[in-house]
Amino acid sequence: MNNIKIGVIGAGNMGKNHIRLTSEIPGFELIGIFDTNPEARLIAEKYGIRYFTELDELFSSAEAVIIASPSSTHLKIALCAAEKGLHTLVEKPLGLNAKEAAILCDAFQKSKTVLAVGHVEQFNPVVSEVEKILKNEVMIAVNARRFSPKDTRINDADVLQDLLIHDLDIILNSLNKSQIKKLYANGRTAYNKDLVDYAHSLIEFEDRMLATVEASRTTEDKVREIDIHTTNSFIRMDLLNKTLLITRRTNYKLDTGYSPTYRQENIIERVFIPIVEPLRAELLDFLDCIRNNRQPRTDGAKALYALKIIDEMKAKIYKFE
Repeated sequence: MNNIKIGVIGAGNMGKNHIRLTSEIPGFELIGIFDTNPEARLIAEKYGIRYFTELDELFSSAEAVIIASPSSTHLKIALCAAEKGLHTLVEKPLGLNAKEAAILCDAFQKSKTVLAVGHVEQFNPVVSEVEKILKNEVMIAVNARRFSPKDTRINDADVLQDLLIHDLDIILNSLNKSQIKKLYANGRTAYNKDLVDYAHSLIEFEDRMLATVEASRTTEDKVREIDIHTTNSFIRMDLLNKTLLITRRTNYKLDTGYSPTYRQENIIERVFIPIVEPLRAELLDFLDCIRNNRQPRTDGAKALYALKIIDEMKAKIYKFE
């Protein structure tokens, strides 16, 4: 089977990881990179690939592309990729809003090419294990926290598009398939008067499950945690350290012949998490989608759904007319 010729657009932090992995993964042939920063030429030299100075030249040489450029450029570049008939993986968010995402979904549907969106946490092995566990559980509530230090590189997306969307996507597309009934949201700016750096939202679903989602770009420690309350257990997901704990209450009696004075402790299960690099798994999924003409785990429709909810949150926070 022939290798898929792929190019990477954007050589920042995420772009560098995509370049590293596509140069290693069998099935991909990394043909080159495009970045407006000429220093990216050094990265191309490191991997022995071409540094493209024109996007059209990269498009003409590739069968697939990864768009890891700033969020504000996703719409224009991805539309060109769709017009050229290229399979495309766009880093999240798919667009700056649901309107942009809908335009891209329509364009790729017409081009009949794969559109994958880089919600990489969907490939975190902790999420995969929790999906299996929840098949036998009834959820009551979910609490998600995603905190990061200030990132001066990001100046075209607020904390909802940058961080909160990851956990919202997990909740909407992996943990609970019920429709949203009510939504509340608020937030604060910290470094840029036009972009919210802290946001908090409370969501009520039609099946009565509650979700709180909190995200911050003002916290020195990195936190990536999701707590799940069910009728039978308490589940703690640590997506950063890739750990999963399940606490269950004990429910047994000992026939000792006397009244016990000891306290029964809860049972804590430490679930084994396989060693998986989420971004590698995401790229392997993208490759398989191209070869087998199937939908990605996070396709355009799922990314669009998450952005529609983000837009609702933003309307409440920014008090749009």
